[in-house]
Amino acid sequence: MPIFPKQSTTVNVSTTKADTDTPFDVTLAVAATAEDLVSVPALKKGRILSLINEGPGDVAIKFDATATATDTLIKEGEAYSEAGLEVSTKVSFINVTPAALPRVRGQLLSGPV
Repeated sequence: MPIFPKQSTTVNVSTTKADTDTPFDVTLAVAATAEDLVSVPALKKGRILSLINEGPGDVAIKFDATATATDTLIKEGEAYSEAGLEVSTKVSFINVTPAALPRVRGQLLSGPV
């Protein structure tokens, strides 16, 4: 006996629009001191983040707060990407490798609040 799908199938998919691209290319200026990697534009929310840690050394990142060495780890040479974010103010980063001044570059896509 054949199986027939329902005649009316509706799929609701809701995505948040990202309409502002903020590229960044930042080298940590002071070892062991967190800095802002990228700021979210006014009246926007950071929705999608993609970056690469070019090193030297590993970094940790934190959304909407100051990064510490125990936050999300990104090793030297690794890429990181995340969507569906609700970042309000900034993405912060700090080196995890002693005395390193890593370079991190990428982009933050933001959209309406």
